[in-house]
Amino acid sequence: MNSRILACALACLAMSAASAHAHGVAGDRIFPATLNVDDPAVADELAIPTVTWQRNGVAADGSGPSNEYDVNVTFAKRITDHFGVSIQLGHNFFDVMNGKSMNGWQNIRIGAKYQAYVNPEHELLVSVGVLRELPRTGTASIGSDSVGTTTPTLYFGKGLGDLPIGGLRPLAITGTAGAAISDKTPNATGNGGHENRFAGGLTVQYSIPYLESQVKNHGLPGWIGGLTPLVEIAYSSPISRPSTQPMQLLIAPGVVYSADTWQFAVEALIPANRNTGTNVGVIAEFHLYLDDILPRSLGTPVVNWFR
Repeated sequence: MNSRILACALACLAMSAASAHAHGVAGDRIFPATLNVDDPAVADELAIPTVTWQRNGVAADGSGPSNEYDVNVTFAKRITDHFGVSIQLGHNFFDVMNGKSMNGWQNIRIGAKYQAYVNPEHELLVSVGVLRELPRTGTASIGSDSVGTTTPTLYFGKGLGDLPIGGLRPLAITGTAGAAISDKTPNATGNGGHENRFAGGLTVQYSIPYLESQVKNHGLPGWIGGLTPLVEIAYSSPISRPSTQPMQLLIAPGVVYSADTWQFAVEALIPANRNTGTNVGVIAEFHLYLDDILPRSLGTPVVNWFR
């Protein structure tokens, strides 16, 4: 997989944030932070770090294959109860066979999100936001873009706790839909910028914590009771011409373990078409809930600091 291409195509999925209290909450449902498709909440959170390993094929210049290791840190901060901002910093390491190993910084990504609607009874959460990749803030030699993108995005989460079948009530679906608008699109020969792209994703989750607390307590061991198995699907496709990259599709099965103040998640990265790549990768993240760790300072909205 050419992860630089995938990162550009799926940039609007990369940052997280959560609800007016304690992550993404809608009634009895808590939506965990996910790794490839952003959750629908606005919160005070710190992902430190998110680590990705991916094996890449032979590059156009004949170098490779290579092992790529990406390390990212994402900080999300509520300004008000329903509005927050985020920033993501990342560094890439390329261990290249038959070539020179490289490393460098990714472009900085910033975001803003507003929680527009919550329906506790039906476990529904909807937010809107915008993400921005800042051009020329990364290392050009590793492929960081000199052209930025702005991505208006819709986020949603729906728990299925209102279903009449108890065993299905722990299920939940979250998703995003956005349009990555490039600062500069390619000319007629396909050079000079990036095409505008539709980028979105979907997750299907099965919450063991919800099963134990809201459906039936099976007396499961504590570590099992904190698990949420899930599958994420992330995709992008061009919406302007000429385009340099066809549709890309990524499937990421994995599991999240949630504690009171933190969570840990790990997923496989499986290319679903050849445009995305041929090698399976791994992504893992340690995530801190600052609204629970520091509820009277960094974990409270900025507007509360002046009261």
